[in-house]
Amino acid sequence: MKKKRPDDTIRKRICFLFLAVLVLFVGMAIFHHEKRKYALHDRVIEMEHFRSMQAGGSLQEETAELQKQSGLSKGKLLALAFAGAQASFPKKMPTIDELQQTAKWMYRYRPKQYEMLENAFCAVWDDLVCFPVKCRVSYEDSWMEERTYGGKRGHEGTDLMPPENESGVYPVISISDGTVESVGWLEKGGWRIGVRSIHDVYFYYAHLSSYAEEFQKGDVIKAGQLLGYMGDTGYGKQEGTSGQFPVHLHLGIYLRNEEFAELAVNPYWFLRYLENCRLTVSRGASG
Repeated sequence: MKKKRPDDTIRKRICFLFLAVLVLFVGMAIFHHEKRKYALHDRVIEMEHFRSMQAGGSLQEETAELQKQSGLSKGKLLALAFAGAQASFPKKMPTIDELQQTAKWMYRYRPKQYEMLENAFCAVWDDLVCFPVKCRVSYEDSWMEERTYGGKRGHEGTDLMPPENESGVYPVISISDGTVESVGWLEKGGWRIGVRSIHDVYFYYAHLSSYAEEFQKGDVIKAGQLLGYMGDTGYGKQEGTSGQFPVHLHLGIYLRNEEFAELAVNPYWFLRYLENCRLTVSRGASG
């Protein structure tokens, strides 16, 4: 009987090991492909990891630099980064080459879902023009913190607190161009005004002390236009209820899904971005 040579045994072991590693890599590639493919589904903009908009850390500065290099809008760049990170915000922005690869992949495998995602990102990021108040304010990320008036609910917005607790002093201006969609009294929001932007985002300014003028539904609004003044109205069924909480501006930002239902998104990182877009004199204001 012919004995196996040691060299033959070693070769077989090496071939087996190579095949095992190859199968592992192919399996991992297929798994990653499928995971990436199905992370971007039809309802992705309704998911908390999208709505919480955790575009923090160095993403803002890195995105601004990529805008200069690529000529793409902030919304498009963040949409690509979000899609490439399996429907989540990466800790670091990808390179332009990596973003281009993501774009090719998305348009090949998930064109409908990616188009919806990009439209949502562009709608909310690319309509932003200026910070909503013309004074020094403090605010924090209070997204979905518990609120109890009218029953337990999550806080769908950001509260901007002025330097002094004085109603009717601090101007509130429009973040974007748009049209007035709602104005008047709300039990929770007090005197409020809602502006629908060009790309269908609803900006909600609540707890005002008064309006800059007698706004009507359908009025055209310009970014930077004076809307009213910070107050403490709301938390009461009777019009004019005030003093239930400190003076502040509650800012809410809402997108529409495919069924035209309003979806709140976290305003905090939009405000951080707009810190560099403050106006000292409002445009189109009457006062």
